[in-house]
Amino acid sequence: MSDMLEIAGVRIPNDPAIVTPKIAEAIRKGRYEKDEVRATPKFIEPGDRVIELGAGLGFISSYIATALGVRDILCVEADPTLCAFIARVHAENGIEGVEVKNAVALNDTGQPGTLPFYVRDPFWSSSLDGDTPYVRVVEVPALPLSGLIRAFRANTLIVDIEGGERDLFRDLDLTGIDKIFLEIHTRKIRRIGIKLCFDALSAAGFAYDQQASCGGSVLFRRIPAGQLRQAGFT
Repeated sequence: MSDMLEIAGVRIPNDPAIVTPKIAEAIRKGRYEKDEVRATPKFIEPGDRVIELGAGLGFISSYIATALGVRDILCVEADPTLCAFIARVHAENGIEGVEVKNAVALNDTGQPGTLPFYVRDPFWSSSLDGDTPYVRVVEVPALPLSGLIRAFRANTLIVDIEGGERDLFRDLDLTGIDKIFLEIHTRKIRRIGIKLCFDALSAAGFAYDQQASCGGSVLFRRIPAGQLRQAGFT
């Protein structure tokens, strides 16, 4: 039986098949996902309905459930092995009712079906990009994000999808979403990808929120429609 790691009040099984020594050390020293732990209390409310894209070990969903009181969370993770581990983490922390969906989220131009997902070691480098060496490839359901938002009645997105953010927000219906916390992977998407993200979210009525943003972890908030009209935007 694996021993337990703990960070920010969340217990994580120290399973060497999932948790690499580097991640275990980051957890022990309180460095793992530190930007998210610092930022989420500044914008997450207990009544939020949160979709997390790229749920990883299940730490962030567990943290916002246990520390911030969020009860309505949908975890979307492309790696099926991680989906099973996320459920273990939730159970270890007494978290019930969080759905974990093995899927890739698409914008509204994407074709539902399946997509190849390239699994790497360590897991955080896994992605839809097959240009670099990988351990294995799995076919994963591809679902429109706008449909997930509507069905779950989400108002908040937390997004960490290893470069998949580059085109996600173009041609995407974000109706109902007020807050988007996005980890930008500059090494993957480069400056042009950052521009695509910021431009798409600006066009959808969102603005950068400096208070909760830190480095590559960026919060966007929706600007009320009345303020946009008053400022001359249509």
